[in-house]
Order: sequence, then structure tokens, then C-alpha cells
Amino acid sequence: MLLARINPVAKRVATTSVGAVRTLVNKATIVGRVGQDAEINSAGPERSVVHFSIATSENRKDAEGNLIKTTQWHRIVSWDQKKNPYLAERVKKGDLVFVEGPIHYRTYTGKDGTEKHLTEISMRTFQALSAKEPQQQ
Repeated sequence: MLLARINPVAKRVATTSVGAVRTLVNKATIVGRVGQDAEINSAGPERSVVHFSIATSENRKDAEGNLIKTTQWHRIVSWDQKKNPYLAERVKKGDLVFVEGPIHYRTYTGKDGTEKHLTEISMRTFQALSAKEPQQQ
């Protein structure tokens, strides 16, 4: 299995002690296609942040047997100052990638004055699996 090769399942995810959970986990694991080239922005003096999105899809059949494809988009953010120049240069639209990290929820006020909600995966682990597939002619 692809994920088993990339990141073996941990022997202990949560440990209980006298009925109480000692370890809580906030981790998303995404394998999908990059939606647009990675974008690097300044986040202060000598700090950068990289953003890109990943699409994942799921196929299922409806009651009539028609195939329905559902696509979910995931916003990825990296604060890793060592990896960010590499990510900005190498992560391109269509690439198949593996990303792992915690999910964060933010609220901010947009330029139009409305409250916006944002869900991001703060990248901790990144693995390029392949470049985008060549176009068939």
C-alpha cells in the first residue's frame, strides 16, 4: 500500500491510562494532486510562508448506478523556513504529493468587511510522489 511505504502506521496513536487519554491527535494525511503552483509570500523580516492547494477525489455510485466523482480541495500552508524555497520552486500544478500535518481553523475579516473562515493543513511532512502525468496525444 502506498501510504504504508510513505509513513508507516504508528504503533501507538493514543494511550489510555486509568480511562483518560494522555495523547490527543490532530493530524491530516493527504495524497492528491496540486491545484496551482506553490506561492511564497513574506511573513515578516526573514520569514516566509508557502501556500498551495491539493485536490483529492472519491468515486461512488448513486442509487441508479451512475458513477459520481466528488472532489475536495485542501489548503496547505508551510512555515518551514528551510523547505519553503524548495516548495516554492518545485511544487507545480498537477504534481502528485503526500502532505501530513495538523488542521487549523482561522477566522479573519476580509477587505469587504465580512467575516471569513479558513481551514488549513499546516504542513509538517511533504513528499513529492510524481510530477504531473504527461498529456496523451
